[in-house]
Amino acid sequence: MASYVDMKDIMEGMYKSLSFGVIIIWVCCYKGFYTGIFTGFGAEGVSKATTQAVVMSSVLILVWDYVMTSLLF
Repeated sequence: MASYVDMKDIMEGMYKSLSFGVIIIWVCCYKGFYTGIFTGFGAEGVSKATTQAVVMSSVLILVWDYVMTSLLF
C-alpha cells in the first residue's frame, strides 16, 4: 500500500472530506432554520425538512465530488 499511495492522495481525501462536511453543515443549517417557512410547522415539517436536507446534501456531494475530481485534481 505504501508504494501505491502518495501524499497527494491523502491530501485529496482530506480536502474532499472537509468540503463534504461543510456542504452537509450548510444544507442542514439552512433547512433547519427555515423549517416553518417552507415545509410547515410541527413534526411533519421537521420530517420534511430532514428528508429534503438529506436529499439535497447527497446530490450536492455527488456534484461537488465530480467537480473536484475532474477539474481540480
